[in-house]
Amino acid sequence: MFIEVVRSGGIAGSIRRARVDLDAIADEASAREWRGLVEQARPLILSQPAAVAPTRVRDGFVWTVSVDESTCQIDDASMTGPLRDLAQRALREGRRV
Repeated sequence: MFIEVVRSGGIAGSIRRARVDLDAIADEASAREWRGLVEQARPLILSQPAAVAPTRVRDGFVWTVSVDESTCQIDDASMTGPLRDLAQRALREGRRV
Protein backbone atom coordinates (compact mmCIF):
# COMPACT_ATOMS: atom_id res chain seq x y z
CA MET A 1 0.00 0.00 0.00
CA PHE A 2 1.29 3.47 -0.77
CA ILE A 3 0.33 7.02 0.17
CA GLU A 4 1.23 9.98 -2.01
CA VAL A 5 0.55 13.60 -1.06
CA VAL A 6 1.02 16.74 -3.13
CA ARG A 7 0.47 20.17 -1.59
CA SER A 8 0.59 23.05 -4.04
CA GLY A 9 -0.13 26.74 -3.94
CA GLY A 10 0.34 29.14 -1.10
CA ILE A 11 1.88 32.59 -1.41
CA ALA A 12 4.96 31.30 -3.25
CA GLY A 13 3.06 28.79 -5.37
CA SER A 14 5.34 26.04 -4.10
CA ILE A 15 4.82 22.31 -4.51
CA ARG A 16 5.65 19.70 -1.86
CA ARG A 17 5.33 16.05 -2.73
CA ALA A 18 6.00 12.95 -0.63
CA ARG A 19 5.37 9.23 -0.87
CA VAL A 20 5.14 6.54 1.81
CA ASP A 21 5.32 2.83 0.98
CA LEU A 22 3.65 1.11 3.92
CA ASP A 23 4.92 -2.31 2.83
CA ALA A 24 8.51 -1.08 3.22
CA ILE A 25 8.16 0.10 6.84
CA ALA A 26 10.18 -2.30 8.98
CA ASP A 27 8.86 -1.15 12.37
CA GLU A 28 5.56 -3.01 12.86
CA ALA A 29 4.19 -0.47 15.39
CA SER A 30 4.82 2.40 12.97
CA ALA A 31 3.24 0.45 10.10
CA ARG A 32 0.13 -0.16 12.26
CA GLU A 33 -0.10 3.57 13.05
CA TRP A 34 0.08 4.43 9.34
CA ARG A 35 -2.55 1.82 8.46
CA GLY A 36 -4.83 3.18 11.20
CA LEU A 37 -4.52 6.68 9.76
CA VAL A 38 -5.29 5.35 6.28
CA GLU A 39 -8.40 3.52 7.48
CA GLN A 40 -9.66 6.66 9.22
CA ALA A 41 -8.95 8.87 6.19
CA ARG A 42 -10.13 6.47 3.45
CA PRO A 43 -13.86 7.38 3.71
CA LEU A 44 -12.92 11.05 3.34
CA ILE A 45 -10.75 10.31 0.31
CA LEU A 46 -13.51 8.27 -1.31
CA SER A 47 -16.12 10.97 -0.64
CA GLN A 48 -14.15 13.62 -2.55
CA PRO A 49 -14.22 13.46 -6.35
CA ALA A 50 -10.74 13.16 -7.87
CA ALA A 51 -11.58 14.93 -11.13
CA VAL A 52 -13.28 18.04 -9.74
CA ALA A 53 -10.92 20.83 -8.74
CA PRO A 54 -11.57 22.30 -5.30
CA THR A 55 -12.62 25.90 -4.79
CA ARG A 56 -9.55 28.08 -5.12
CA VAL A 57 -8.73 30.47 -2.31
CA ARG A 58 -6.18 33.17 -3.03
CA ASP A 59 -2.79 32.05 -1.70
CA GLY A 60 -4.37 28.88 -0.31
CA PHE A 61 -3.08 25.35 -0.65
CA VAL A 62 -4.59 22.60 -2.74
CA TRP A 63 -3.96 19.04 -1.57
CA THR A 64 -3.96 15.89 -3.69
CA VAL A 65 -4.00 12.76 -1.56
CA SER A 66 -3.70 9.26 -3.02
CA VAL A 67 -3.92 5.93 -1.25
CA ASP A 68 -3.24 3.18 -3.75
CA GLU A 69 -5.75 3.79 -6.58
CA SER A 70 -8.00 6.23 -4.68
CA THR A 71 -7.28 9.94 -5.12
CA CYS A 72 -8.93 13.15 -4.01
CA GLN A 73 -8.14 16.81 -4.51
CA ILE A 74 -9.23 19.19 -1.79
CA ASP A 75 -8.65 22.79 -0.71
CA ASP A 76 -6.85 23.62 2.51
CA ALA A 77 -9.96 24.80 4.37
CA SER A 78 -11.63 21.42 3.75
CA MET A 79 -8.61 19.39 4.90
CA THR A 80 -9.68 18.35 8.37
CA GLY A 81 -9.42 15.50 10.82
CA PRO A 82 -7.81 12.21 9.81
CA LEU A 83 -7.26 13.29 6.20
CA ARG A 84 -5.19 16.29 7.31
CA ASP A 85 -3.33 14.14 9.87
CA LEU A 86 -2.46 11.58 7.19
CA ALA A 87 -1.38 14.19 4.65
CA GLN A 88 0.73 16.20 7.06
CA ARG A 89 2.47 13.10 8.40
CA ALA A 90 3.20 11.91 4.87
CA LEU A 91 4.79 15.26 4.01
CA ARG A 92 6.83 15.20 7.24
CA GLU A 93 8.00 11.61 7.18
CA GLY A 94 7.60 10.41 3.60
CA ARG A 95 10.20 10.20 0.87
CA ARG A 96 10.32 13.40 -1.18
CA VAL A 97 9.46 12.77 -4.83
